[in-house]
Amino acid sequence: MHPQDHFVAKWHRREPEMALVEVFCPPPLRPRFRAWGGLVTELREAVFELSDPRITAVKAPWWAEELLRMAQGQGRHPLAAELLAPALPWRELAAATLRQLQADDRPADPAQALAQVRPLAEALAAVEAGLFAAPAADPQGIAVNLLLHRLPHGLADDDQARLPMSLLARHGVTAAEVAAGQGEPLLRDWAGALLAADVADVRGLALFRRLRGGLDRVALRRLAGGRGFTPEPAPLTVLRAWRLARRG
Repeated sequence: MHPQDHFVAKWHRREPEMALVEVFCPPPLRPRFRAWGGLVTELREAVFELSDPRITAVKAPWWAEELLRMAQGQGRHPLAAELLAPALPWRELAAATLRQLQADDRPADPAQALAQVRPLAEALAAVEAGLFAAPAADPQGIAVNLLLHRLPHGLADDDQARLPMSLLARHGVTAAEVAAGQGEPLLRDWAGALLAADVADVRGLALFRRLRGGLDRVALRRLAGGRGFTPEPAPLTVLRAWRLARRG
């Protein structure tokens, strides 16, 4: 068993479609592909998803320290072995990880929600580009990804999945009511806002971002169309991924 397998499996439980589509990643690059997916999942959990603020106060700084160690080629985490490339902007990602903890105000509107996560998105884009020797993705697309993947799990969390207050007011519901299944119209509007803000063209980006970005748009279209969080059939996902992989 590879040391990173536990963390890759954790990522795949959250994003099972990525386990399906990694077949399009050349085998020599697959360990790095998997490790990056696992690392993004761990960072996302550390800054957004831990329900106990005391744990967040420990885990996020631990990850920031680990990213600084990776900048020196000395990462300790099992995921680090496949990602060690000291020349990459790990220090900037460490700083953005800590800064994200301070951006906990409820966003007033979709633009503010995107702005709150943009520094982290920018840092992720820069590291990802270096890891895969590809042009940097537009941080806007990664910001959309971060907000999309707060759903549906984050609806019951303290940050209420970062739903903009303007949408809650427009639909006359609370985040708790949305979490209880009473907010489908709001979620459709939120998905539509994220879809409008997303970057549609992923051509030329790293395979990881082409696949993740393309599948995010599918998920947003389904949610905006009233089909909720139910994934599309696996064969269709694989077909879409094949098309995305060919758009390198």
